[in-house]
Amino acid sequence: MKQTRLNGLHYWGEFQADRRIDFNGFFWRRPYGNVLIDPMGASAVARAVVTDAGGARWILLTNADHWRSTDDWRELTGAEIAAPAAERARFGPAAERVSHWFDDKHSLPAELAEDVVPTLIHGGKSEAEAAFRLAPIEALVFGDVVRSHISGELRLLPDEKLTDLDEVRRTLPRDLIKPLNALLLGDGDCLFRGAHETYTQFLSALDVATSS
Repeated sequence: MKQTRLNGLHYWGEFQADRRIDFNGFFWRRPYGNVLIDPMGASAVARAVVTDAGGARWILLTNADHWRSTDDWRELTGAEIAAPAAERARFGPAAERVSHWFDDKHSLPAELAEDVVPTLIHGGKSEAEAAFRLAPIEALVFGDVVRSHISGELRLLPDEKLTDLDEVRRTLPRDLIKPLNALLLGDGDCLFRGAHETYTQFLSALDVATSS
């Protein structure tokens, strides 16, 4: 688990040989309860970092496919789980272990809502997956829809996995944190430098491609 330049943020990944990218999970140390986001495997090193930091109060999930090692971390830390309500059916039996569902009408619990802002992205491979703005550290977390297979470059899921490109474009977060210190990606390489410029260029290119 790597420490980053952002206050309290760590991340760790597992290389996916078939896709030639890393899948990443995130651990954020906060004064009001530590948070795991789309957590990867509970290795000895990862467990030690989280345990030494006082455990985790919440596990945030962007989508059902990123359940990953949530059961292991829930057992280890006793953390509650929050996930997008539109994904409930896709979670299957695991939905019973989700303690809080959020959508456009139901926000995150108060202890998270001040500094974690979810945005629902429609038109991906499911009805609505979440992106999270971590306001105090000025970072934006994506699950599947936005990813990076080449360091420093952003892309969408392949067209064949999107259900509605126009909806993706319409619902991607655009009211950006300024400055945007990092783009934290569940799939591929995260950006810790030039994040705002890279994301702005990505949106502009997407708008041009969609309208042409």
